[in-house]
Amino acid sequence: MRKAEIWVSLAFMLLGVIVIADSIRLGFMWGRTGPASGFFPFYLAVVMVISSVIVFFNAFTLYKKEGAGKPLMPPGALKSILWVVIPSAAMVMLMEFVGLHIAAALFLGFYMRAVGKIGWTTTLLVGIIAPLSLYITFDKLFLIPLPQGLWGGYILRF
Repeated sequence: MRKAEIWVSLAFMLLGVIVIADSIRLGFMWGRTGPASGFFPFYLAVVMVISSVIVFFNAFTLYKKEGAGKPLMPPGALKSILWVVIPSAAMVMLMEFVGLHIAAALFLGFYMRAVGKIGWTTTLLVGIIAPLSLYITFDKLFLIPLPQGLWGGYILRF
């Protein structure tokens, strides 16, 4: 666990420093018209770097024993992680072809039925109503088009 905390904190420190440098390039001060474009990313990155430094030093002070310690993932945890990662990645890839609405309907339907073991009626209702409400809310009411993919625009016309 100690090695993981050290490496992750170093990675977040590096990411924070990169964001800080780019925010300085964009301008991070408050101007006459309001905050510059790098204002919020700059201060968020500062908080991220400070938090990473705290985690980094806690990794050395809280873990006195140099032994093996607890494993990062308990046995069998990888299966649960893959049940989240693989369908999510498939949804993102499918979204490129059929758009967000249809990909979300398929993702919700699969996840509710396969992972949650929820009945067909509830699965179909949620799988249809949730993306439909997204479509009506964003595309029709707010006029904010969500990704339609290669074929999603044609499918939603029917």
